[in-house]
Amino acid sequence: MTQPGTQRRILLAAYFYPPLKSVGARRPFALAKWLAARGHEVRVITSAHSGDETTDAWPVIRTGDLLATRLNWRSEHGNFEAQMGRSDAPLADQPSIWGRIVVPDVQLLTWAPGAARAARRQMRDGWRPDIVVSTSPVESAHLVGLALSRRGVPWVADLRDGWRFDPPRPEWPLSPQRRIDARMERRVLRRADAVVGVTEQIAADLHTRLGIDATVITNAFDPDDAPDGSLVAAAPVRPDRLTLVHTGSLGGMSRSLRPVLDAVVALGAEERIEILLAGPLTGAEAALFAEPRFAGFIRLLGFLDRPASLALQRAADGLLIVTFCQEAPGKLFEYLAAGRPILVLGDRGAAADIVRAQQAGLAIPKDDPSALRAALTRMLDGGVPQPPPAAALSHLWPELITRYETVIERAISARS
Repeated sequence: MTQPGTQRRILLAAYFYPPLKSVGARRPFALAKWLAARGHEVRVITSAHSGDETTDAWPVIRTGDLLATRLNWRSEHGNFEAQMGRSDAPLADQPSIWGRIVVPDVQLLTWAPGAARAARRQMRDGWRPDIVVSTSPVESAHLVGLALSRRGVPWVADLRDGWRFDPPRPEWPLSPQRRIDARMERRVLRRADAVVGVTEQIAADLHTRLGIDATVITNAFDPDDAPDGSLVAAAPVRPDRLTLVHTGSLGGMSRSLRPVLDAVVALGAEERIEILLAGPLTGAEAALFAEPRFAGFIRLLGFLDRPASLALQRAADGLLIVTFCQEAPGKLFEYLAAGRPILVLGDRGAAADIVRAQQAGLAIPKDDPSALRAALTRMLDGGVPQPPPAAALSHLWPELITRYETVIERAISARS
């Protein structure tokens, strides 16, 4: 097998990509950046819906997408502008009607066919990749990998969330949809030459259900993004309060902060704790935070650019994560790099496992109010130590990208 360090032509297919200011866009960008930094020739195929501003040192091909047109009601309601930080409009609470019908996702119709054609066009124009890496969500991104795989290009399927396992969306309402989704997952992922999952839980599920031996390569933090100390010093935290921070979108009411808010009120700690939220909100979340009994200790900062968001994390006394099931949200790795205690609401799953393993904070069951009150009391009393320095260094892209190179070489060797 060729050793890592061999320069490769790598085509990355990702629906979410900068300038979209979403955590889902960060892993694809980091893969492109750090693979290019290792000397590989990288090209990216993404959606025009993610925006058209490009300053990357590698080619980014933005293909047409019906969701970037007036046909997309979610854009008309400001959802995309809110994700971009250009609007204070609330995020949509639910998928569009087509998003509840088309399996595995509406991008199967609006984007994936054009993206696959663009990938094949690269080959017709003389640029044949040594490997294609497709990353999901959205799951239809893997059809780009499948299309090139059928033309003999080795393929790595990268799963930032599970497909059928612990997906970041509601279950399909109809049994035919569920059967189609399961069949697509099985047939598509089994065709890949290598599969990467971001958590041990995703990898274990793929092995148990589909017989796929996936490699775990978590998300990570880019050390080049570390904020300037002056930004940290200027962060809007109050010295007379225990400041708990959540950055980015919560992801809807399935990841509600209500248990934390109820615990603060139950402790009578409204004058001792302040919760700062930086990111877009759904309408339901905005209504929750405006309730009179909560409004006095919640401060909504709206959308912050990335440097300000990372600085706020490092100025906080504690960082909040609400998990839906067994996920490890991308912001977890920003939090680890910030070096502040992390409070995970949800004690089962990858986020809780990582925080415990790194001694980086506390993981509390969602349905145990007394445990949550005890955790907040410990934080108020200074009983939660700062994470050890090793926690901040545990998940960094310069180290993890070498593991990704190993997976790429294994996939290429599988075709030789």
